[in-house]
Amino acid sequence: VLDLLVFVPLSDTGEPQNIVVMRLVRVVKSLRAIRMVRTLRLFRGLNLLVKACQCFLPSLGWSMVLLVVFMSMGTLVMGNLLRDFITDKDANMDDRLWIYSRYGTAYHAMYTLYEITFAGNWPTNARPVLEKVNHSFVIFYVIYITIIVFAVIRVISATFLKDTLDAAQNDAENLVVERLRKKAQYVKKLEEVFMAIDHSGDGMISEERLANILSNPKAVAYFQTLDVDVTESAALFHLIDNGDGEVTLDEFIEGIMRCKGPARAIDQVAMRAMIQQMDQKLSKLTKRLVESGAILPKLNTAPSADSPGIW
Repeated sequence: VLDLLVFVPLSDTGEPQNIVVMRLVRVVKSLRAIRMVRTLRLFRGLNLLVKACQCFLPSLGWSMVLLVVFMSMGTLVMGNLLRDFITDKDANMDDRLWIYSRYGTAYHAMYTLYEITFAGNWPTNARPVLEKVNHSFVIFYVIYITIIVFAVIRVISATFLKDTLDAAQNDAENLVVERLRKKAQYVKKLEEVFMAIDHSGDGMISEERLANILSNPKAVAYFQTLDVDVTESAALFHLIDNGDGEVTLDEFIEGIMRCKGPARAIDQVAMRAMIQQMDQKLSKLTKRLVESGAILPKLNTAPSADSPGIW
């Protein structure tokens, strides 16, 4: 539609202005591919980086304002203190020219302090002043480098890092992807653990086999790295078992993921499993008693729609 409504009429005229418009429209049209790039997995890191840059832009602006204030103060101090040396006709001409090229004007002094602050080449700009003019300037450089270059710059860097981490933590899409990735890695580890326990290769784990494995302190420590409390092997087996006395791979993964967490979480899961087992046992016992005739089956005493009502 865009080609028919825009490109064809403009191409028929052949004017240079229309050709420029056509090129701009093509550029805008090609920008739609950027939306597709955002969905690719390889560009998720780039998307996160762009969002992080957007987050620290306000901090960057205020940081530069603060640094400009400090650099302006340093410019005024150095410019006034070195003016006498620059205008001193008895001093060496080469030294005067060097000092003038670094601190002779507001622009030169400001740019020199900018290099000292950000480039880290303060020895090349400070030592000649000490040797050619006066060693008392060491007081200014020590104060400026300690407070601005060392302290303030590191505080600003920490602020940028905090903004970047906040942007990464608040990115909902990235959080979902990261959580799914961690879950897949966790399931893969559980599959490896199951394969290591299942020495027979039949895809089933017995309670005895699990107890033997968990008697090894290294195995217990590995389960603790998976955030699972395995202090009681029998309790763990009954938690993940569905009642048939053997645990399959799916039961193992599902049960371990339910038990994942601190001891309080696994205690709650254990209580829930015990209640379910008791309910199953009571159901079986009730069924046997009904079959033996010891008790009568529970009848539905609710009146039906066809039964006569009470007038």
